[in-house]
Amino acid sequence: MDFKNNVIRAIAVIGILTLVTLTILPGCNFIGQADPEEGTTLGDTSDLANGNGFEQCCPICSSTDITGPDAEGFFVCNACGQKWTQDDSSVDIIGDDGSVVTQLDANAATKPIVVGPVGNGGSSGNSGSSNNGGSSNNGGSSNPTVPPISTTTTTTKSLQQQLDEIKDRWGDVIKPTIDKDGNITVESPDGKDTGLFGFKYSQKDKCFIIAEDAWQRNFGYNELYDASSSAIAITYDTMRVYFEHEGLEWMIQYWKGQYGLVLVGAEIGTYNRPAGSSMSTHYDCATDDMKMLQSMDIYRRESSSSNKFKYLFSRSPAFTWWCAGFVPGTLGAGKYNPSAEETAMLKVDSKLTLQSPEMAQAFMQGLREVKTIEYNGATKQKRPITMKEYATVAEYESATGVSSKFCLEEDGVTVRVCWR
Repeated sequence: MDFKNNVIRAIAVIGILTLVTLTILPGCNFIGQADPEEGTTLGDTSDLANGNGFEQCCPICSSTDITGPDAEGFFVCNACGQKWTQDDSSVDIIGDDGSVVTQLDANAATKPIVVGPVGNGGSSGNSGSSNNGGSSNNGGSSNPTVPPISTTTTTTKSLQQQLDEIKDRWGDVIKPTIDKDGNITVESPDGKDTGLFGFKYSQKDKCFIIAEDAWQRNFGYNELYDASSSAIAITYDTMRVYFEHEGLEWMIQYWKGQYGLVLVGAEIGTYNRPAGSSMSTHYDCATDDMKMLQSMDIYRRESSSSNKFKYLFSRSPAFTWWCAGFVPGTLGAGKYNPSAEETAMLKVDSKLTLQSPEMAQAFMQGLREVKTIEYNGATKQKRPITMKEYATVAEYESATGVSSKFCLEEDGVTVRVCWR
């Protein structure tokens, strides 16, 4: 057993180091606490203007030799002369006549990039460019313009450039690719969805997620993992929901906390075993035909004295046995193991669609019997919890001051669960 635990710990450490490396792929920043409106790449324009935490650059030539914004909100590139304005969601390229010639998606890349030809009739990159038999000012203005493009093109171009760079650097070791859902992953020789050490990056949700055929699926789950995870800097709160249905003992387990030294996030794991099993705490991971539609929103309390929570990120609905999401950030800056008070700063609001109304009722009975949330840090604390039940979604959503609650949606199979 000790050998097996050491192997698990070694693989987990490799996984953490891999996650740290992969954060360069999607251009993540390390704040991990952005509002939905703020985006995850350029951030607040005030930060761009004063250089706090973000690198401002020209959307045409990528030069950082820029000035602005001026009183009217314009930026100007001193290298190519391009003029533009921007906010949290878009970058407007300004033409010679002062009009907006095209708009780029500010969240499409770490920094705006050239997509398509630069220039219009004679600016750099076209027939009058200095690279094609003419001067850069022959037949066009000195300020290049960009023809209208779609934000989809921008995203694809940016992502491909990032993948090409990774392939150049790591091509002999890993082969990065994009799966059918648009997630950054690696090519698997056997065709399974294994990800890189079990992890992928969701372009849709802007967070790290778990691959469906991750190596962890072979090990199932038991309480030993929770007891030992803090030794490798994985510190969290966890809540287990037990119930029986159609000859199986089910365990739906929830986690939230700090993963490694650079990530925060949450998980929902779906496990079961035959009814009448031994008193062991071990469960098997749910099989493919037992996957359920799962989603969650993760929030962070604004301060220890506040009852207000700030949105961090979401996991979109997906049929899975393990709904998980992680973003760059910390709960206790510089701490190997954040305290129980710090992990309690996170709140998760989730949805789980069970396989039948009977299964949903059994799951809710398990929720009624939940009495504790466990903290897996060095102190191994438990704190009491009472899951408050609401008859309707409207009542559930209006109970803003209740941190642990659940309700059944009108379809009779989807259960909302909020816990902190």
